[in-house]
Amino acid sequence: MNLHLKVSEVLSSQSFVQKLIDQAMQRINLKPLFNTECIVARGLSLFADKWSMLVLLALMQGTKRYSELQRNIPDVSPKMLTQTLRSLEAAVLITRKIYPEVPPRVEYALTEFGTSLRFPLAALLEWSVEQEKSIVSARASKA
Repeated sequence: MNLHLKVSEVLSSQSFVQKLIDQAMQRINLKPLFNTECIVARGLSLFADKWSMLVLLALMQGTKRYSELQRNIPDVSPKMLTQTLRSLEAAVLITRKIYPEVPPRVEYALTEFGTSLRFPLAALLEWSVEQEKSIVSARASKA
């Protein structure tokens, strides 16, 4: 199945998207917002930092070793990649499997909870591709 086409098809249905937004806003409005107890803020805090989303997107392609993640995300320093992986593991979004070999082999993969982010992150990825010119322009004006 081509995920790109599926996301585009779903997002092109304005009524579907508006209904999804309306339902989300109704649920959000029932919760305390903009404080540390806000479920939206707590949820975003699990993965909304500079590197976590990129790591999650890389792991959506499948299980990867540390060196593969470094190649996939070349701008992340080894220290930040390690911290990000530890944070995502603590949030139960990814698993780390250590194989008893010499040298040790370690693989990272999405958990079921982490996999539940596939659709929202795919939608964000699709949006960023569609809005590339605006994003580049906004970043240029910010600099």
